[in-house]
Amino acid sequence: MSAIADFKKRRLAAKAKAGEEQATITPETTALKLLAQLLGCDESNAIEKAQECVAKSIHFVDVTMNFDKAEGEDKTAFANIKTDEKGNIESVDVSHVEDATDELNQSIDSASNAAGEIKTAAEQASDAASDLAYQADDIHNANSELKETVEELKKPSAAQKSSNSKKATEQKNSSKK
Repeated sequence: MSAIADFKKRRLAAKAKAGEEQATITPETTALKLLAQLLGCDESNAIEKAQECVAKSIHFVDVTMNFDKAEGEDKTAFANIKTDEKGNIESVDVSHVEDATDELNQSIDSASNAAGEIKTAAEQASDAASDLAYQADDIHNANSELKETVEELKKPSAAQKSSNSKKATEQKNSSKK
């Protein structure tokens, strides 16, 4: 088989597999997964645990979730749930979670402000480094000019120090008289 035919075959198989996965995702399976996550149990036990909670008219649901995997500590979140005589939920109070969220948002804002200050300081340092580079270039150019000037001053002058007199340049005639 050619490489193109192999590629087409693999691509068709991948599309078929993706189609199967999409076909198995239904609102019921999604709801079951969410219920299991909310109750902190396996999907196979989620419906049973939910029925127990409804039967007991539980007002507080203890949900253990792992908020920060870096620390590795489990955090417990509580919600006050009020129900009527029939067991229908009337209200859910999660104000303590909102307080924690406000604190988290303040921490995020502080971190964002600190990042902005660090960025400003980095820009100022970059500008200072650029200024120093220009100054170093100017100093180098001035140094080169000084060096050239000193070399010129050290060279002997091209003009003669004294001119030859006419007498010295004229040929001497020796005549004997």
